[in-house]
Amino acid sequence: MTVKISKPAINVREELADLRNPPMYAQEIFWFTGDASETDFALPKGWKPKFVYDGGSIQKEGSGDDYTVSYDGFTYTVEFDTAPASGNDVGIIAERGSY
Repeated sequence: MTVKISKPAINVREELADLRNPPMYAQEIFWFTGDASETDFALPKGWKPKFVYDGGSIQKEGSGDDYTVSYDGFTYTVEFDTAPASGNDVGIIAERGSY
């Protein structure tokens, strides 16, 4: 009895290209602490805010709501309408990637 096993060819070029191109998007959470006076929280260069939490509660984006986002060409800044209370944990889930 003869058994013949065939295996599809591997395109090494495509495999190497996949290793050189990291995923387009990454997410990370950035933590800040409220002090009852600071309203602006700047993210590191290259990160764009996606969700914002103050004291464990999700915040609503928009003028007249909880916060707005500004961009100066280099960094995004989350600007709260009212400063987070002293000691409140402020969490900003941000994306990095091609926009």
